Amino acid sequence: MILPIISTASITGMVAYAIYWRRQQAQRRTADWDSIVSRLRSNSEFNFSEVTDRYLYSDEINATPADVWKRIDGANGLWAMYTNAGVLMELADYATEHGEDVPEQLIEELRSDALQLRMAVVISLVKYAFSRSGVAASVHAHRAATAYSAMLAHMTTLFQEHSALYFPRFLEAM
Repeated sequence: MILPIISTASITGMVAYAIYWRRQQAQRRTADWDSIVSRLRSNSEFNFSEVTDRYLYSDEINATPADVWKRIDGANGLWAMYTNAGVLMELADYATEHGEDVPEQLIEELRSDALQLRMAVVISLVKYAFSRSGVAASVHAHRAATAYSAMLAHMTTLFQEHSALYFPRFLEAM
């Protein structure tokens, strides 16, 4: 008696998600540069530019995960990185469609960076929400910041070398 209801509900849910997913893919393919960039959160909004300049790119200064957690404004900065990862992938897709000879390896590196970033952010937020100690959350926040930094470096390479017309607009958006 209950099994047909559960199977019908699960199939209905999967079909609804498939329709939603197809619509989202169609919207992504038709999006223009300005509509994509408008969803990008500025790195200065969550102090990420200061984190990269002072801690991640500098050999003299080693930051502790707690320092990075404070600088990025904790969970707010993590969520901004999480949302930016998806938007940056959309920008990469746009640059691939409108650019010249984008190597597949670079696109795969970007996808890998985005996945690592999102996993580190989710783990950090879960540990922040359910742990009494903030140490575990700040360690994963440091990993997320490192992955976000790598993703930005790969995005810069993509725009500089393969989509030079959009490079100034990319820098302006960041």
